[in-house]
Amino acid sequence: MFLPKPGGRFPVGATTFKLAVPPCSLSRAKVSSTASSESEDALVLREVVFTAFYPADVQSESTPKGLSWLLRPLSESYRGYVRFSGLSSWLLWPVVYIYGALLKALHPDAPLLNPHTIDDRSKPSPWPLVIFSHGLGGSRTAYSQICTRMASSGRVVLALEHRDGSGHAVVPSSSETILYIRESDLVWPPEHPVEECNLLSFRGDQLNFRRREIYYAFHAIRNLVHNGYEDFQGRLRTTEGSSIDWSSWSRREMPIQCAENIVLAGHSFGGATVLSILSNAPPDNEPWIPVQKALLLDPWLEPIPSPGPIPHHGFREHPLPRIVVINSENFTLWKDHFERLTDVAGSWEKYQWKLLTVARAQHTSFSDFPILPLASRKAARLILEKILQLSLAFLDADSDASSSEAIANSSAKKMEVIVIGQRDDGRPRRQIVGDVGDVIVH
Repeated sequence: MFLPKPGGRFPVGATTFKLAVPPCSLSRAKVSSTASSESEDALVLREVVFTAFYPADVQSESTPKGLSWLLRPLSESYRGYVRFSGLSSWLLWPVVYIYGALLKALHPDAPLLNPHTIDDRSKPSPWPLVIFSHGLGGSRTAYSQICTRMASSGRVVLALEHRDGSGHAVVPSSSETILYIRESDLVWPPEHPVEECNLLSFRGDQLNFRRREIYYAFHAIRNLVHNGYEDFQGRLRTTEGSSIDWSSWSRREMPIQCAENIVLAGHSFGGATVLSILSNAPPDNEPWIPVQKALLLDPWLEPIPSPGPIPHHGFREHPLPRIVVINSENFTLWKDHFERLTDVAGSWEKYQWKLLTVARAQHTSFSDFPILPLASRKAARLILEKILQLSLAFLDADSDASSSEAIANSSAKKMEVIVIGQRDDGRPRRQIVGDVGDVIVH
């Protein structure tokens, strides 16, 4: 059973890398251990893991083997989704069992295609680099449609596996499984301010954790590309210990553009992560990530302190990244949140920020979940395709004007809202005027 193919120009490979880092505790909160009666630090960064999706160097007739969509072992995915969703374990087990066989059609551990050998490119250049951050309950494979479409269009995409307890589950190399952390799991020290002993404050700690993971991942791939596998310490390894062609990642002619034009992308809490990076200094005096563009998919702003976020002065010393926000209809109709989002846009140079809404899109529409086999609906596929088209139009555009032109060709219109009924609590039920997949420009 396969998810839909990417449909782009290049065959897609996928390799999952891990990087051991010096252990660092990043929150005062603790969580109960499943292995002992004592509590453990809630956020300890020991290892950074990400799946790279990229143009693969394979024969045109080569058949994709597929990448498992669900985390292995399945029992840990099952435990994680039960905890995250709060649904009955009896209900979720057959779902996990069915989708445990689900594969993404691509080439695991294939060599990276040399971009300088593409004959019909007018000016051969390294593959652009995209770093993707998942949302709550997500994983490094839960957005495989977006990541592989970007890769098949000629980009290297690093999809982070955040180990901050925001994913449904992760299985580290040298410690017990990290399940989704709920507010009831948190134990705060007695001296910690009472007003900060809550889940939203903990989200701030998680953002700090995620920023560090992204900086580690970026510098690790940059070091690999620039120095080669044998020449830098603390080197990347594959999670399964599989043998790959390391030389394809570090040719004399740079295969990946790491010195400029980096794209940061993320959904929901991942969107908040991107904004957190752009509004904070790098950790431990690390060099800045040279971000050119940021793609925010239904960004969730509540974990970010208000007022803000605003660009960090380190970014203000350089051209600010161009930002496109693609909202679901639900998040746009969330009045308080949308008002804050538009206020945040005002903190950035006007021409650098573009805000769009896709009619009838839901918060999960940006992930793979609505298009899973046996559950997919035509409207969900249409909405995701529109999101992919808008995202690629933004990434491909070499200026704000060309990006605006591409959006104008996507049935763009102004927002109009009507009342279509009443909620159970008496509030009006509102809807944006338009058809499924229409693009609203704010």
